[in-house]
Amino acid sequence: MKNRTVRLLWLIGLVGVLVLAGCRKTGGGLTKAILSLDWVPNTNHTGFYVALEKGWYKEQGIDLEIQIPSDPAAALKQVAAGNTEFGVSFQEEVTIARANDIPVVSIAAIIQHNTSAFAALKSSGIRSAADFENKKYASYGLPIERPVLEGLMRCAGADVNKVEFVDVGFDAFPALLAGRVDLAWIFMGWDGVQAQLKGVELAVVPLYGSCVPDYYTPLIIAGEKTLKTKGDLTRRFLAATARGYTYAAQHPEEAAEILLKHSPESDPALVKASQAWLSPRYQDDAPRWGVQKAEVWAEFANWLWERGLLAKKIDPAKAFTNEYLPK
Repeated sequence: MKNRTVRLLWLIGLVGVLVLAGCRKTGGGLTKAILSLDWVPNTNHTGFYVALEKGWYKEQGIDLEIQIPSDPAAALKQVAAGNTEFGVSFQEEVTIARANDIPVVSIAAIIQHNTSAFAALKSSGIRSAADFENKKYASYGLPIERPVLEGLMRCAGADVNKVEFVDVGFDAFPALLAGRVDLAWIFMGWDGVQAQLKGVELAVVPLYGSCVPDYYTPLIIAGEKTLKTKGDLTRRFLAATARGYTYAAQHPEEAAEILLKHSPESDPALVKASQAWLSPRYQDDAPRWGVQKAEVWAEFANWLWERGLLAKKIDPAKAFTNEYLPK
């Protein structure tokens, strides 16, 4: 959630000239391509590093550079401008971007289903969304938070107006663990795993399977001009990437070690436990890794529109594509 705070607030004011860089050749005849991450390397990104380490991008004729942004908003901006070919984003971010005429397209779902949840300490007595009333919620300051909470609580017969929003910036999970708030929105594959490692028992209300429509988070994006002029590169990039994520799903221990090699500052225990939790969720019930469903895009876009979170309606069919995934 941390990285989205800056990114989504930034989207509304995004302007700039969209400039497409031409294909860049490197030594050995490889084509240079850049992937912009959404945040520091973590288990959402393992497939990229596995494919890089195994040499699968080079097998596809690609010299891939993975950039770690100092500004979380940079990935979408750079991809939209064509300055980088590919990036990591989220369905809500892409939807809002397209409603503001920013020409980015989702080309693969990294994880098939939403793995976020609203979490409380088990000792709080919170067991369902009905128990959120009269509690303090650690807010990131995102416009999407209240509608999501409202959706969960309304289905449980509760009133979101009885929740106190406490602005904690990037420190939602630490605020929860410290007891400064009662409730936080977390990713189960990272914060949830971290809580287990710390011996902290949580009570969680997952989004997937709730009254809030499922949505892809995270996903891989490209600019419309990149897809138009570098379609073959995109196919080769996704062929290697799909191979990396499939391998990470089948070999979580080795995949975790590869990620740690490329991100030595990460906590080894957290990365290994997170990878074990996340690996089976990359493909989950999809016929193959990366596939996206039209109904997921349509239902979530309509949900955002009905709650006043979009500048205008979008065409969901233009927001994503499965065309470049390996068959």
